[in-house]
Amino acid sequence: MTQRPSPVTSDDHGALGDTGPAPSAATQAGHRTSSAWSQILCSPPRLPGDTRSKRLADRLLPTGKGQWIFFGLVWVAIAMRPNLGVRPGLVLAAVATLAAASWCLVNFWRCREAHCALSAPGWAMLGAVELAGAVVGRSVVDRTESILFIAVLIAAYSFEFAWRARRGTNALVRH
Repeated sequence: MTQRPSPVTSDDHGALGDTGPAPSAATQAGHRTSSAWSQILCSPPRLPGDTRSKRLADRLLPTGKGQWIFFGLVWVAIAMRPNLGVRPGLVLAAVATLAAASWCLVNFWRCREAHCALSAPGWAMLGAVELAGAVVGRSVVDRTESILFIAVLIAAYSFEFAWRARRGTNALVRH
């Protein structure tokens, strides 16, 4: 599969100051890794950290192993929900779901990763539904919160795979 160059590079935005080491030739060509599987799972390069809030987000947003640990903890929390009482389980699931939504929202802001355009609002809505269930004391989606979490994930990655097949990048940008 031929990879198109990333539409956002440091040349698009002028001098970026001290943003770390220069990108590798592979990154400049739009490739973050050599493995096709890794290319699917890796975020596109971040947009320039030209404001204090963007640099803060870049420092706080877990990446690499930290990202996998973060989402592993999210999944553990969601999986624990049925083992707790109704209200505590829904609150825990809501906190985990909203944490995932927040991560995707910040990741979309910084990287424009296509699946985050769906997973951030999808999980935010699911988190709100879980909180509503905690308030009324019962699941308002017939205890299918974890299934809905996975459904949002599948829909989001399906969109990203379709976008990547059409555009050659998983970054949601215009060419």
